[in-house]
Amino acid sequence: MVTVEEYSRTVQVASYEVGANEKIKLSVLLRMAQETSEQHLGELGIGYERLKADGIVFLMTNYRLLIKRLPVHNDVLTIKTHPRGTVGVQFYRDFVVYADGEEIARIMQTSVSANPDTHKILRPKVFLAYNIFQDAKVPPEDRVDRLTVPEGLPFLGERPIYYSDLDFNHHLNNAVYGDVLMDFLPAEMRRQPLRKIQISYISESNLGETLKIYGGPTEGGGFFLYGDHERGLSFSAKAEP
Repeated sequence: MVTVEEYSRTVQVASYEVGANEKIKLSVLLRMAQETSEQHLGELGIGYERLKADGIVFLMTNYRLLIKRLPVHNDVLTIKTHPRGTVGVQFYRDFVVYADGEEIARIMQTSVSANPDTHKILRPKVFLAYNIFQDAKVPPEDRVDRLTVPEGLPFLGERPIYYSDLDFNHHLNNAVYGDVLMDFLPAEMRRQPLRKIQISYISESNLGETLKIYGGPTEGGGFFLYGDHERGLSFSAKAEP
């Protein structure tokens, strides 16, 4: 189904999309959200290639996930997405994930539009000039704030950026940060269900750079993680059981 207000698609979880915990990998769930929004724009005639030719790309700024349960192998998922409007220069879009008619996850995505060559942030009116989406204002209760990095978190290790990590914007794809988060979580956290996850994207990570990863536990049993590259803070993330 495709309308300006909603796009829906169905996908089955493949064996290679499931991780060691027998649940879908976090990076795969993020990729599914990314592809669902791309298909929606494509059906409306403003997919990636059209936008790039017009001087617009979208860069993710946050993903917030609320998870009832993670999908498993062979689950048939229905993913519905709705553009929610803007807050400042950020665009909001949500996703609701169903398995056998049961809602199992909600994802809120925020992004900014930018020039594909300079990556200079564009005002929302540039994209809204297509006159497809209305500039609704996102209510305060649905807004996503960038995670604030705590001081003094210990160094956990390094994560080089490889060619296979890159997307068509030529930097570390936003979904791969889900793998980085899971790789650096303590083993005991990976063994329990994670109910709330947020990843904030601060600056791009490029081929050949190395992320220095820091992290530690939070109040309530969660875990905070962030990564620095040579140009400063790259991302921050928080996972909560």
